[in-house]
Parts: sequence; structure tokens; C-alpha cells
Amino acid sequence: MPMDECRSCLVIFLFLIAVVECKKIDGWPMSASGTVQTNWTGTWHGTLQAYPEGEIGAGWNTTLEIGPYPMFDGSCTMWRGIFKENGTIKLTKDNRFCRGHGPDDLYFDNGGGGKIAVQWIHNVLVSPFKYNGVFVVASMRMREDILEEEILITGDNPAVQNVTVSIRAHSIHIKTMRRMSMSNSGEKSFRSPFLVIYALFFLRFGFLLHA
Repeated sequence: MPMDECRSCLVIFLFLIAVVECKKIDGWPMSASGTVQTNWTGTWHGTLQAYPEGEIGAGWNTTLEIGPYPMFDGSCTMWRGIFKENGTIKLTKDNRFCRGHGPDDLYFDNGGGGKIAVQWIHNVLVSPFKYNGVFVVASMRMREDILEEEILITGDNPAVQNVTVSIRAHSIHIKTMRRMSMSNSGEKSFRSPFLVIYALFFLRFGFLLHA
């Protein structure tokens, strides 16, 4: 087997490894410094703060389960939230984080036909929506090893052309969570295609070596 051909095979093999490795983590944003790839996949636990004082949800314990990033059109991943007060479940949200057509077509699916569009603005996942006469803006981001979500709820006064309309804020909810465990599903989805490429390369390499 010519040395040049052997080197070419090796370069292709290393390139394929790099491509697969990038696909494994590509969906989640970079850190604020732009040097570290963050990964939201896993089980997160924290506490909900709600203001003004006495707002519903204040002090609730929160658990958020996030699956691997949806990398392909039509794919969805788990986004399940559980809220407890004094050990009693107060609210469960069995949502899914989905990708429609293209990497910018992202939305949350609540399983009952409701969908909320979401988008990345820099490294912040933002989802504004209206519901029952209120306007809600939810934003989530990583701050070092903390996953933080802030939800601002305001009134939804109708707009008037060329007139500034004041909107009163109702409440603000802040969740700060730390990762309790890392899901293996992302690693498994990466490992299978990698092993196939690995096996095919060495079968090809062995064939050329004995040719």
C-alpha cells in the first residue's frame, strides 16, 4: 500500500472524528467568554424565587430534566420540570424542546397541541408569549456552573399607533439551578456512529494493507 494513500486515509479518518465530535455538542451555546462549550443536558435542581413578596411559587423546589440537544429537523428532546413545596408536587410540566425546519426553527411543545417559539439571542434561550391577558418573556442562560431562568410577566395592553403605551409588570420569577446528574443519552448517540466509522476505516485500511 503506498504511503501517500495511507496518509490520505488517516487524514479522512481524523476529519470524520472531528465532524462527529462537533455534532455532539454543536447545539448548546458557548460560554460568555466564548471559550468553553456549555452543555445543558442533565438533571438540574434549585429553588424558585418570586417577586413581589407573596407571589405564587416563591420558595418552591424545582427539578428540570433536559435531554440531548435536538440536532436534526423534526427531532425533540425532553424538557421536564417538577415544582415542589414542602415535598408536595405543585406543578409538573412535561414539555419537549424541538427543532422544526432548520436550526433556527425551535419551539417548546407542551404535548397538548400548544407550541411556544424559542430562539437563541447570543447564549440566551428566549421565549416570549402571551396567555390569558398577560405577556410573558422567559430567558434562560448558563452562568458558570449555574443554569438560570428569569420569567417576567406583564400586562398585555393593546398598542396604539404612534403612541407610547405603558405596561405594568405583574411579577418576576427567577430559578437558579445546579446540575445533579449528566444524561448518558448524548454520549450514546455520539458513540454509535463513531464506532461504525472506526470499524469501517480499519476494515478499509486492512484491505488496502493486504492488497
